[in-house]
Amino acid sequence: MGMPGKPDGIKGSEVATYYRAGRLKEIAEYCETDIVNTYRVWLRYELFRGRLSDGEYNASEQHLADYIKAHADTKQHLNGVITGRSL
Repeated sequence: MGMPGKPDGIKGSEVATYYRAGRLKEIAEYCETDIVNTYRVWLRYELFRGRLSDGEYNASEQHLADYIKAHADTKQHLNGVITGRSL
């Protein structure tokens, strides 16, 4: 679907290794990018089903972008999730 946003340096297969090393913050950031992209997939699904209008879909994407930008200082790992989004 062309969605950016996976953090560099960690793959899902490495989560157990990160956990054993006590790198919980990186695991949380990795999971949070998955959550954001899952939400974006759901939005697109609802758009295709006709349960969201183009305007509602675009507004939801914009609200998400605004949230991420407003929290850029504490959620830098999410900055890549918005890059390249198609509105």
